[in-house]
Amino acid sequence: MSTEVETRIDAPNAQSPQILDLTGLPAPVVEGLRTIVASLRVQHPTTPTRPVEETAEEWIARLDAWIASNGVRVGGVRDDRESIYEGRGE
Repeated sequence: MSTEVETRIDAPNAQSPQILDLTGLPAPVVEGLRTIVASLRVQHPTTPTRPVEETAEEWIARLDAWIASNGVRVGGVRDDRESIYEGRGE
């Protein structure tokens, strides 16, 4: 039994398709991997590329819209000694 997974090209400038050989893996594992890949695609969408017929200004506007759609990460990371060792009895 040979199971191959191919990515689809949805946009004209999408990256080249990748093939993942899942030969010999049980069907539940294959389905689990499909679920993981789908989840990763939602979490990490690809950066849009500029079609040849699109002007730089149009591409910039589309890129800005894509950036805005991903939301803003607020907050910072406290990496000072006091916060790292907080609650350890020092």
